[in-house]
Amino acid sequence: MYEYIKGSLIESTPLRAIVEAHGIGYCLLIPFNNYSKLPAIGCSVVLFTSFVVREDSQKLFGFLTSHERDLFESLVDVSGIGPKTALCLVGHMEINDLQVAISQGDTQLICKIPGIGKKTAERLIVEMRDKVKKGIGASAALPHGSIGEQGVVADAISALINLGYNSAQAQKAIKAALTKTTEEPELGKLITSALRSI
Repeated sequence: MYEYIKGSLIESTPLRAIVEAHGIGYCLLIPFNNYSKLPAIGCSVVLFTSFVVREDSQKLFGFLTSHERDLFESLVDVSGIGPKTALCLVGHMEINDLQVAISQGDTQLICKIPGIGKKTAERLIVEMRDKVKKGIGASAALPHGSIGEQGVVADAISALINLGYNSAQAQKAIKAALTKTTEEPELGKLITSALRSI
């Protein structure tokens, strides 16, 4: 229903962000690890959204990247995993680490996430493994494909999106910046190089 919300960050906690856009304040539930990446209060922010409607509630979830949002929506589709658990999964593990854990069937690592038991982890792996492997295959097409480097790439893309560029522009610019270096990417230099190519 809503793709993203762009506006001023009015308030933030580890669990939610309030964004004002055109005079309306939106309360979005956010992953725990997004909290430290949010800009300062009063600054512009873009959050990719997922609107979840249940019989007894309507909640808007916000994410700094479209990849996190898409993973969240895939997790919600797994039987026995609701929005709260899906948000916990996305918020307590870097997205690439979680995808690798699922693809490798690492229940022990997934069970370290608060609120995730062995049965839930096993169900998650069974239902998500094929989807995640396709996603990892796509991300491997980017230069510098290691897990740590992909984390830097994701952070750089998020930074560009927060500066007002859309997801497609950000990804294209980062990919172009990566082709210009053979060294392990540093976040600051990667963002600077990407901005020059836009």
